[in-house]
Amino acid sequence: MLDPGRVVMKVMIGDTVVFKHQSGSPIGIVTRRSGATLTVRLPLQDNALERVSRADVEPLALWLADARRRQTKFSNTLSLVGQSSLSELVKTFGYSTDVKMQRSSLGNVVRQLERAGLDVTPTTGSWDRHAPFVLALKKALIDPAPDVDKDEAPEPSRSFALPQPFWPSALGLSQDREVAFLRALTGSEPILSLLYLPERRDTADWLQPTWEGVMGWAYRCAQRFVRTGGSERAAPQVVRGSSPLLHGYLKPSVLGSDGPRLHDAPHALNLISLRRDTDAPVDLSRLLATWPGPVFEFDATAISGDGAPVSRLLLMVGGKPELEKQDVVSQLSPLKLVLWSREASAQGAAQALNSWGDILTRTPLSRFKGSNESSTTLSLKARLAQWILSRNPQASLQFEHHRTEVLDDEGSTQEVTRTDLHVEEMGTFEVETLVGSGPMESFYHRKIFSRRKPDEPFSLVVPSETLLWAGPFLADIAHHLGEGGAVLVPVAGAAFASLESRSLEENASEVKDPEEEARRESPVETPERREDSLPRLDDVAGYASVKERIQRDIVWPEQRGALLRNVSRASGILFFGPPGCGKSLLARAIAGELEQEVRLLSPSDLRGPYVGWGQIMIREQFDWVVEQEKRMLVLDELDAVARSRRSGNMHSDEKADVNELLVQLDRAGRLRRIIVGTTNFLGALDEAVIRSGRFGRYVPVPPPDLGEAVEIVSYYLQRLGRAESSVGVNAPDTAEIHTLLAPLFLANQVNQSFFSGSDLEAAVTESYLRCAQAEDPTPVSGGGPVRLTVEALAVALEEGPRSVSAASIRRFLTETRRHCGSRLADSLARRFQPQGPTP
Repeated sequence: MLDPGRVVMKVMIGDTVVFKHQSGSPIGIVTRRSGATLTVRLPLQDNALERVSRADVEPLALWLADARRRQTKFSNTLSLVGQSSLSELVKTFGYSTDVKMQRSSLGNVVRQLERAGLDVTPTTGSWDRHAPFVLALKKALIDPAPDVDKDEAPEPSRSFALPQPFWPSALGLSQDREVAFLRALTGSEPILSLLYLPERRDTADWLQPTWEGVMGWAYRCAQRFVRTGGSERAAPQVVRGSSPLLHGYLKPSVLGSDGPRLHDAPHALNLISLRRDTDAPVDLSRLLATWPGPVFEFDATAISGDGAPVSRLLLMVGGKPELEKQDVVSQLSPLKLVLWSREASAQGAAQALNSWGDILTRTPLSRFKGSNESSTTLSLKARLAQWILSRNPQASLQFEHHRTEVLDDEGSTQEVTRTDLHVEEMGTFEVETLVGSGPMESFYHRKIFSRRKPDEPFSLVVPSETLLWAGPFLADIAHHLGEGGAVLVPVAGAAFASLESRSLEENASEVKDPEEEARRESPVETPERREDSLPRLDDVAGYASVKERIQRDIVWPEQRGALLRNVSRASGILFFGPPGCGKSLLARAIAGELEQEVRLLSPSDLRGPYVGWGQIMIREQFDWVVEQEKRMLVLDELDAVARSRRSGNMHSDEKADVNELLVQLDRAGRLRRIIVGTTNFLGALDEAVIRSGRFGRYVPVPPPDLGEAVEIVSYYLQRLGRAESSVGVNAPDTAEIHTLLAPLFLANQVNQSFFSGSDLEAAVTESYLRCAQAEDPTPVSGGGPVRLTVEALAVALEEGPRSVSAASIRRFLTETRRHCGSRLADSLARRFQPQGPTP
């Protein structure tokens, strides 16, 4: 029981303190702690650093708590009862309050106030920076515990909250990566976790084994979330080691093949502890870029505490959450608590079965076991029954309770749901071990909200060890269940404890809507593209043979990924051909067919003004594409970025850009992301870029033939007619266009100069402008439709450019023969040969 007159608050790194004996009570933020000496940053004095004694300062959060306890005014500029905003609160603690105010700053302030015994509540329900807030004392500080009648049995239920920060953040993980980390624990991709150890040996000695123990335990528990009992998948692997494993992965050798090594296969967790300055490999950034799964860095260099948040969580997992409120956490070793909690949670899971016979004699049961239930589920159900009967010996337990609803007047019914346990006046209890229930969105809606009946109490019962990896999600479920619901966890004895509700942060709560995809903020600009704005292959005029090749060699295999899962195939696709023939448009049409988000990148998007920027920009773009499925990149004019490194006048920084591109192409290929490149000069590309395994599929895009040209010109004429800014157009029909183009194409074959798709578009635009000016030379509004004549179109085509030269055709056919075979090259060559008499 906390003394309402005195709250002891330990000063931690990041806390805001007040100088007690200086005029004006200036504030500072603790940046370092060594014994009783603190290094404090003064935000209002140009962030100057000052070393002070712990006795000379007091946490600012305690000053606010004293003001609320005395019900006095804290200051003239900050209201504690709803007149000030959250940004003003953050500013009082010395943090920035501009529009880029980090959520971590607000979280740091809230945690300090909670440790001082205060609850922060936005009056609008939103944690927006402009939202007003109210500070209230925790009930433990103002309401003494009621006296318990010795003749009355105590209520065997308690309530507890997850420690804040949660254990990954307490061990050095960035808070905005916490939800992503917990989700990755349930995934199949190999995880690489790095722990940067602090310099203090006494801290590192408990930190490293505790980190490894909790990480390995949480990972094995989380892997069962998506693993069914009949699965033949290999058991998850946990690798522990230090920096030599990183060196061995970057530079493998025959000597190290039989020793410990990193596992980059699915369902593997790699735990590497090292000191950032002395143990980290020089080319660590290359490893992080090439690692096929997620990477999480735990920066524990600033940790100087004793692991209190981790210890509190382990007490909850072991069934002793009440000890967290006593002054015992600082006296316990986190490493010993890991070992103890593993034993305690396992023993607690089997404890209730020992008293199952007594339960059967006290109450009749028609049915207990459901279909395909594990021993853990049965033990939880038995323990739940024991707990309910201890609260109400007369309770009627209805296991495997069937709910039915009347469908018609004849009385025919249909089973809707079946609940694990139903008790009158206590509601429904669903027992979930979280084994084989994933993914998390499915668990929320299929296991929880679809089974909850309105206006009836609902309780979710889970094993205690699920708090390790699903604690924030379970607290979020309790938040959504509201006052009529609870998440129950077994604790010591015959009791259950309810988990206090806490919603996930807004940018991490992707489970609220199962159809909403999670999107992390990217370090580069991410323009949104609607799928329906992307062209489909049917939207591309002409190029029938090219579209058929794309459908056969690219779209069909990608749409049948499950069928071809074990087939080795490169994810890189290379469009090549003369300029202006629609390569970029066809590349975007692939994204439209596969319904993927796409970025069309020009060479300037992968280059920077300074040395080394190119590698950074390439890495950032590939980071975007590998973050989520259903994303692809189109690298336009690839030859400008990936030209051959054998070129004698190539700068070393340009060679480094090519090297970085090779690394990222391999990374994207392992994750089966689609990378499309377009080029006019295939021979100028570096051989390592276009080798098999990187760009394994080649799509030659030739200039249009006569039939395709007719289709292209018709398309652009029809587009003029349906443009919103146009007043209409009367254009030649398809037959007239064919009659017009046929002699021109014969002449082109003789002269060996050909139209590109862009040449045809330019000719249509030129003829339209000439006809519009001839009919209405002065600008007026509301004119009639423009009559585009065959003669005007013929003049524009005759006088217009023919961008594809004979040299371009020879080079194109040579590259097609080399990369796509002689048969396709010979077929394409026939469209460029004279086919009849020249008119």
